[in-house]
Amino acid sequence: MENFIPKLKKLKKISLLLLLLPSLTLANIIIENTPIPGGIAVLDFDSNKSNPRAFYKSRPLFTQHIDGEHWQALLGIPLWQKMGKIAITIKDFSTRTLVVDMKNHQYEEQHITLKGDKKKYVNPNAKYIQRINKERPILSKARVVFSTKILADELFIRPVDGITTSPFGLKRFYNGEPRRAHTGLDYAGDIGTKIKAPAAGKIILTGNFFFNGNAIFIDHGQGLISVYIHTHKILVKQGQMVKQGDIIGTIGQSGRATGPHLHWGVYLNGIAINPNLLLENQER
Repeated sequence: MENFIPKLKKLKKISLLLLLLPSLTLANIIIENTPIPGGIAVLDFDSNKSNPRAFYKSRPLFTQHIDGEHWQALLGIPLWQKMGKIAITIKDFSTRTLVVDMKNHQYEEQHITLKGDKKKYVNPNAKYIQRINKERPILSKARVVFSTKILADELFIRPVDGITTSPFGLKRFYNGEPRRAHTGLDYAGDIGTKIKAPAAGKIILTGNFFFNGNAIFIDHGQGLISVYIHTHKILVKQGQMVKQGDIIGTIGQSGRATGPHLHWGVYLNGIAINPNLLLENQER
């Protein structure tokens, strides 16, 4: 992702730069602010209230206490967001507005060919459309879950070790027809490869869905949700608490998948963001 995600070692060396850039702190590890489509805007503010709240329109945002009266609000930015300013609201003893200046970022295209039975995922028939419409609100609800407690206080680890076959943000075409951009990372792997929870959290949804196949959703707190789709086996249950590194499932090719792999997605305030931004060992 160009120069928006510098290596962690470089960040540690450039202490002066860290004083100048807004940043996200998790367990005393600093990640650069990335106000781009699919990125995280990090807004610093002061408050002497014990629980200040931040909102984008009416949607609550992830807020965290850094030290003293220093707080941060984290805003996930949509892939379709255009250049310009975005305003969020801070509410403590008063109401005030903070503004994000968007930066431009271009993502590449990806053309995928689906054959045989997989063609049904390009233009689903009426039967499948009925199923999709039934599943859509279930999946949408899971993506916007907001629990007030932060369940994960660590940077994420990779859920699997395979190579990245499809990066985040690709403009996708299936059998020549445009579809929405890629909202996660695809990792190659053999069927049955174990999938690890990248951070602590609560399992809020599991099930089989038309496009996603076998899917797992983890709530990490305050609107930070991670998603694992196309799995072969689901090894956790809804309501279960997991720790970083716990095995939650195995790689498969269920749903709209051309081969065995894991699609890993991360949502912040209901918006798909680049999972790389929260990785302990960041990738380009």
